[in-house]
Amino acid sequence: MEIIENILHKNPHVHIHDDKRASAERTLRSLIDDGRKMLHVVTDFDYTLTMFIKNGVTLATTFGVIYSQSSVPLPDGSLLSDRGKELYLKYSPIAIDDHMDVAEKIPYMIEWWRSIQNLLILSNLNKSHLCELVHQSNMELKIGAQKFITDLLHSQTPILIFSAGIGDIIEVFLQKEIPEFKHNHESSHIVSNFMQYDDNGTLKSFNDKIIHPLNKDEHAIHNTIYYQTILERQNVILLGDSLGDIAMIDGMNNLKNVLKIGFLNHSTQEKLETYKNAFDIVLCEDETFVVPNSILKVIQ
Repeated sequence: MEIIENILHKNPHVHIHDDKRASAERTLRSLIDDGRKMLHVVTDFDYTLTMFIKNGVTLATTFGVIYSQSSVPLPDGSLLSDRGKELYLKYSPIAIDDHMDVAEKIPYMIEWWRSIQNLLILSNLNKSHLCELVHQSNMELKIGAQKFITDLLHSQTPILIFSAGIGDIIEVFLQKEIPEFKHNHESSHIVSNFMQYDDNGTLKSFNDKIIHPLNKDEHAIHNTIYYQTILERQNVILLGDSLGDIAMIDGMNNLKNVLKIGFLNHSTQEKLETYKNAFDIVLCEDETFVVPNSILKVIQ
């Protein structure tokens, strides 16, 4: 049985466009033939590495970790959580509208992300509270995601986490879940929106470039030690849960084989078809890393 057919046979969550089965099989066989020495992994964080829903409850994103603290007041007397929800209700429909061009969406995404960051700055969030917020949150890795990342680290296969969320939350969360993961390391790196603090540890700003869902590309790592590690690694496994995540490798010019795996966390037939056209493998409402781990296992 072909590898792709074997994956399809074993997992009802897996969907592959009929026209892509042969090419996905060829790509996977090339990844196997070239081995780990030629591989690196690029992945989104929120709802890709982490769970979207558990027992009927939608779990927190990196922004949600902070918004979940509903008692945080803002200078005008409103609550951070309420203002965050207002922004979500305003901009989220734009972000997921498959009928709008990316170019049309980008100004709204910048506006949304800038508004979120301004609210967080107004909240006087202190760095010392981040660990507490993360531990109190319901954010959780997908089942098997810890094994996936640990396997990469132990085999010195580079992994880039590319997130439009909050980098500080990701770093604290991974320190708790996977202590071996190090940010800004030659084999592991995070590109995200990182906070800047004053001498008292109070949030004062974010790093200059806003990373939002539609401007992810690997240009952001060109001046890092991580980038030097992946220059000779021409094969990529890309994992994401939004169509914008496909652009995470746009800054790479020397790629040979790319296997794109998409998590479709809330499925409709129309969205499934869109994702099948965009990704090589679509995992529909799958809160596990069974398929990525199965693929990684056969690449040695």
